[in-house]
Amino acid sequence: MALELVFECPRTLKKLRSGPLGKLLEGFCDWLLEHGFARYTVRKHLSNVNHLNQHLDTRTGAGWQTLSSQDVNGFFKEFSLRARNRGPLDPHLSRVRFSVSRFIEYLRVCGLFEALAKTPIYQPLRETYLEWMREHQHAAAGTIELRSHSISQFLQWLGPQATLQGCLELTAETVERFFLPYAQKMGRSARRSMQAALRTFLRFCLYQGYVQRPLERAVPTWRTYKLATVPRGLTDEQALKVLRGINRNSRGGSNGVTH
Repeated sequence: MALELVFECPRTLKKLRSGPLGKLLEGFCDWLLEHGFARYTVRKHLSNVNHLNQHLDTRTGAGWQTLSSQDVNGFFKEFSLRARNRGPLDPHLSRVRFSVSRFIEYLRVCGLFEALAKTPIYQPLRETYLEWMREHQHAAAGTIELRSHSISQFLQWLGPQATLQGCLELTAETVERFFLPYAQKMGRSARRSMQAALRTFLRFCLYQGYVQRPLERAVPTWRTYKLATVPRGLTDEQALKVLRGINRNSRGGSNGVTH
């Protein structure tokens, strides 16, 4: 077996093979050796990729036949947070990324990697905003989900401008051009959600230095009156209750019949 050509420690071999990527790591090891990598380098790559193996093991105990971009992105999101909490581990994180990239290269050759659709141009900006909501605003998970849904619509509307650099071109007029047509066609709840998302997003942009002046007040306040909509009608029970409440002995409550 290829792994025995690189590792001697039974415990390490068992760890690599017991994870969900065990069978894939065996093939990856063989592929690296066939391409002339030194055993020391192969050991480093396998040790680094094993971080991904351990991450996936917390989500399922079954062996994985393929890997997807979503799996890899989820791993690096969690691994980066752990690395940040443990101190300056940027060099180690870079080495892990490099090894995982090698592993993905092997999987692509074997037809075992599922790439996602093209990443939207606005995704880095949206993810940075949502991270700011979590870290600095201490927003709840439900609030994060609502803000993500609303702000994605705004960023999609911005198109190529929805980047960190593109935010410098944002103006009050841009915000109004998006929000006013949106508010006209959406209900009260959706309007309020979009107002909140835009205001916190623009506050975030100012905090990060992506815009040069405060723009949150550029989000229009859309007035909604309590009696703006006419009731569709009364139910039979409600109508009967109204009729029973009429005083028939009064002039206003009489039915016009003279006695």
